[in-house]
Amino acid sequence: LFRLFGNRAAIGTSGQWTGVALIDMVIRTGISKPNVFTVDTLRLFPETYDLMRELERKYTIKIKKAVPNFETVSKMVRDHGEMIFFNSKVKQEYCCKIRKVDPNNRILDTLDVWITGLRADQSNSRSQNKRLDIIQHKQQDGVVRPLLKVTPLIKWTEEKVKDYTRTYHVPVHKLLEIERDGWHYASLGCIICTTPIGPHETRRAGRWRWFN
Repeated sequence: LFRLFGNRAAIGTSGQWTGVALIDMVIRTGISKPNVFTVDTLRLFPETYDLMRELERKYTIKIKKAVPNFETVSKMVRDHGEMIFFNSKVKQEYCCKIRKVDPNNRILDTLDVWITGLRADQSNSRSQNKRLDIIQHKQQDGVVRPLLKVTPLIKWTEEKVKDYTRTYHVPVHKLLEIERDGWHYASLGCIICTTPIGPHETRRAGRWRWFN
């Protein structure tokens, strides 16, 4: 895909197991400078920023940071407060749209191929993802156009991805390696909105826990 589409193809990663494995896999195929991006909501864990720097050093790549519009964030905070996501589900989703969805979409405006690290075992909704799918992407200018969404490791289990990262010494997020009495991080997002999950909780139970 990178040989065919060049920088119109990109891996999007938030630093979780599958995303970092994909970077390593692509580089091992001979693509020395793959296009890689991450959405920086400006509220990520310090360990997330550390990981991105470590990936850049190891693979001599530059990871693009898709950041929210400063004026839009400032207005949101003025209108609703710094901790808007505690108020209601509607406001939490609004915050996510401003900080995460909109920056991601601005990156997609520049792409023809979006390579993701989603896996079927992450949630019921993600199990519906296809390995190859043509989605209709609406650009900021209102134009709707087809975009190829590629999910190469959709059928991989988390344990298989972990084995890959250990085998090839892929840098991984430090928080994903921590476990205390069965409590661990299963997914990662913004620092306040993400908490560890217990041994009997679902993978997404740690996200916006105050709504559970």
